[in-house]
Amino acid sequence: MALLSDLTTNTVDAGYRSTPTPGPARAGRKLLLCSVFVLAGLVLGTSARQTHDNAPAARAAREQLIDQVRFSNAATDGLQRQFAATRTGLETARAESLSVDSALAASRTEDDRLSILAGVSPVHGPGLRITVDDATGAGHSSDASGRIRDTDLQRLLNGLWAAGAEAVSVNGQRLTALTAVRTAGDAILVAYRPLSPPYEVLAIGSPTDLEVEFVDGPGGRWFHSLSERYGIKFDVATAQDVSLPGSPAVTLRVAQEETP
Repeated sequence: MALLSDLTTNTVDAGYRSTPTPGPARAGRKLLLCSVFVLAGLVLGTSARQTHDNAPAARAAREQLIDQVRFSNAATDGLQRQFAATRTGLETARAESLSVDSALAASRTEDDRLSILAGVSPVHGPGLRITVDDATGAGHSSDASGRIRDTDLQRLLNGLWAAGAEAVSVNGQRLTALTAVRTAGDAILVAYRPLSPPYEVLAIGSPTDLEVEFVDGPGGRWFHSLSERYGIKFDVATAQDVSLPGSPAVTLRVAQEETP
């Protein structure tokens, strides 16, 4: 028991025990610690006071920043809605423009087709070149049997239309649905223009088919008969490209407004 009591009381050997600090030194240390604590307290108090004093300004600045952020978000949302509306309007306008362009292109295509059919637009393409002329000496003879009459030329032109010709001209005069072929004295009038022989008739169409259909048709057989009986000159030749002018004599007679 004495051993246990000694170990409890004397935990450190006497040779290792520190020398007690003198009284004045310990008091100075306590004073230093108190000074540090007081200084720290002053710093913390000053900081807390400044924080408390600056709190209203900080709250005001924070609220101002929040308002600015909200305003910026609202402005951004407005711009996004405006952009979406503008893009929608642009797409609508583009679709309408494409529709108008398509309708305009279709209208132009139809107008070109009708202009060709009406004989207003000049055209060119493969076809036939037919030359007919009075018989030799027919102009100095009192017998007019060797001369080409307007009815003969009408048979020729009608034969070409029947054979599938797409466009026809006589001595540079384009034929239309209203073109008249008549006699005026010694001349033949085509579209009210006096023409004299030889007559060069140009027709656009498939050269081979057009030639076969015309020569074997009423117009070709009629002129073949005139050639054999009266010596009227008649020549048919295919051509890879013939050019026909547009008719300047087309007049608009009927117009109708198209219902949308």
